Amino acid sequence: MEKIQLIACDLDGTLLQNGAQEIDPIIFTQIKRLQQKGILFMAASGREYTNLRRLFEPVKDDIAYLCLNGCLTVYHNQCVSKENMDTTVAKKLIQILTKDTEAEVLVSGEKTSYICPKDINYLIHIRDVVKNNVTLVKNLLCLPESYSKISGYFKDGVVGHFDSYKKLFSDEITVQIGGKQWLDFMPKGIHKGAGFVQLLKSLHIDIRNTVMFGDNDNDRQILQASQYGIAMANSKQEIRDLCAYQVVRVTDGLQAILEGRSLQTLKK
Repeated sequence: MEKIQLIACDLDGTLLQNGAQEIDPIIFTQIKRLQQKGILFMAASGREYTNLRRLFEPVKDDIAYLCLNGCLTVYHNQCVSKENMDTTVAKKLIQILTKDTEAEVLVSGEKTSYICPKDINYLIHIRDVVKNNVTLVKNLLCLPESYSKISGYFKDGVVGHFDSYKKLFSDEITVQIGGKQWLDFMPKGIHKGAGFVQLLKSLHIDIRNTVMFGDNDNDRQILQASQYGIAMANSKQEIRDLCAYQVVRVTDGLQAILEGRSLQTLKK
């Protein structure tokens, strides 16, 4: 039987499927039961810390947080690690995204999202649907904190945009698909896998005792880093190919662990 100490889980496309913006309450019950067994749950997302705490309200002080695709990790409301992007590179990226007529820009701060919307519907989406803390600014090049994660929102999808932005910036920053409508940009070498390793070191947890649920390009490195990478059945093919295990719903995987079943039962 595997010894599990930590279970990490992506949000959008994994725990939250089909555009859902609220977590199934069953998950909170399962997280509490995992805690009783000495297993820590970690939200591993591109989302901001304040957004994740809101989503996990019933257990918000009982879990660990890997935010902004690894740029920020938090445990017991204390920052464990934070990574910043080179300011010159960040401003260059923002200028290009701003000129892109198909893109909206989101700059993730530690506790808020900075936006300068071209379309009021983008503000409504971020503030009222995704429910981020939002700070409206006139100029994204002049912010009160350092740049860490920057995102491009493409209402009609990222297909056709990823390759061009990766070609422009892959030598200077990490470029990943964060969802059907999102391109994520982080400091060079920073991704969920890097933040994961940092947090595990702080918590003194052996990486061999970890599980990760994920579905998309920005989960690739953390799925590879964890001992037991579990792909969602509706993941893109490249992600399913990475993982020996697969589930339709995260609740199914958590239930298997709670019942003491071997993860081999989740083999593809």
